[in-house]
Amino acid sequence: MNLYLDAAKFISPKTSFVKSSASNFSDLQSAIQKLLPSLKSDPKRIYALLKSTIRYKELLDDVLKQAGLLQYEKISYSIAIVLVHDFLISKTGITAGKGPLKDAILRHKTRLKGEFTKVQIKRGIKDLGEFNASSNDRTIRWIRVNKIAPSTLPASLPFTETSEFPPPRGTICADPFIPHLYAVANLHTRQLISTPSYQRGELILQDRASCFPAIILSPMSGETVIDACAAPGNKTTHLAAIMGNIGKVIAYELNPDRAKILQRMVKRAGASIVRVENRDFTGAVPAEWEDVTKVMCDPSCSGSGIFRKEGFAITVSGDETEEQEKDGGDSSGDALAKRLLNLSIFQTQIMKHALTRFPKATRVVYSTCSIHAEENEDVVRKLLTDPEIAKLGWQAMGRENVIPTWHRRGWRERFQGMEWPQTPEEIAEGCVRAEPIVDGGIGFFVAGFERDCAYTRKRAAGLDDDSEEWNGFDDAVDSRPVIETALKRRNKKRKKNKKSA
Repeated sequence: MNLYLDAAKFISPKTSFVKSSASNFSDLQSAIQKLLPSLKSDPKRIYALLKSTIRYKELLDDVLKQAGLLQYEKISYSIAIVLVHDFLISKTGITAGKGPLKDAILRHKTRLKGEFTKVQIKRGIKDLGEFNASSNDRTIRWIRVNKIAPSTLPASLPFTETSEFPPPRGTICADPFIPHLYAVANLHTRQLISTPSYQRGELILQDRASCFPAIILSPMSGETVIDACAAPGNKTTHLAAIMGNIGKVIAYELNPDRAKILQRMVKRAGASIVRVENRDFTGAVPAEWEDVTKVMCDPSCSGSGIFRKEGFAITVSGDETEEQEKDGGDSSGDALAKRLLNLSIFQTQIMKHALTRFPKATRVVYSTCSIHAEENEDVVRKLLTDPEIAKLGWQAMGRENVIPTWHRRGWRERFQGMEWPQTPEEIAEGCVRAEPIVDGGIGFFVAGFERDCAYTRKRAAGLDDDSEEWNGFDDAVDSRPVIETALKRRNKKRKKNKKSA
């Protein structure tokens, strides 16, 4: 019975994720983590029970109301709904020994089953899978039109265009943030992948948040770009499409099996400018790719932002069509903290290589499919405060170049104490976050780094960022040469901005 007592702590009417949305599962995960020391059951089992209970909450509420269970028994709503869930929906039934709470449910088993059948008939539900997919599953399937192929959104797709989001069943809507990206209800997935357009690589299933990194990197036709951790290849082929399939994309993937998946994806998308390198990105040196101007890094992470879309496996016909969870492991307590620490060290090392080894690079984008700050904002902070990286002129990109109209930004509190050369607010605004499900897809984080193109010219001339720089003559001081270091200029500008504020 401990499982149900623990689960009941999170599903009272006062709990925000229940009141606001049945799909706010990231809030649920956070709530369980906070109460971890007081829980007597496996947190994974608690989460699974709650997730399914919340998913079927509309049905269960109707059953409880029609059966009048709470009127006849001295039992709380929170306990009743999780027990009734397992009694009616779980294949194993109520997994608890005999006791007063279980007896309270079983005394009404005939009425509960009868009302459950009536509710399904009334809603036209032939089976629970159908209800889960069409009525209560608010997950979205995103389709990117592959502009490498001579394609548009096929007129043959049986969808009506809408501006409503999330799109109702049978409709499709264009995304306002990512060009050539469209949303449909998840239940249409199999219908989509059976189309000739998908089979020819003209349509690519790619989550919206997964499109953010390539859009923020914004490579130009003819540039040489590196995708440091490329498989399965959605972001790689997106880069090629943005570049008009003109230039060069070097795609690194260390794992041989994932490199093969990457090769297939690249071939199907027609991304002829992509060169797959089945080796470690940290072995790449400037001598190999002297003309690299931009780098995209999406290293291995906890995958905590990933969820399985109901009724559809992430793998389709042997190819990966979505970003997958890249690292497994225990998700509880100290084990999670240790795993996040190890991952953040690895992520920082890869990013530092990208920021320090390519002298002509002017923009680097970092992303994860994680919801944890340890892998996101904390990694950005480590990089921005690294003396070697700072000396090379790297700063966080401004919001104006990081999908400025997206509503969810980085966590400012993780950058507290950083006042120069950018404030915590400026750095956080230059990051974007996507919450799983509630933002229409997987959980994701993206941050961009950039430096002025003039840096490369200074370096070629033998100057670094702290060298004295000639600013011409100032008539107000007897035509004496004005010489200021970059540090003095920045401090003067910041003081001026503070006074004007």
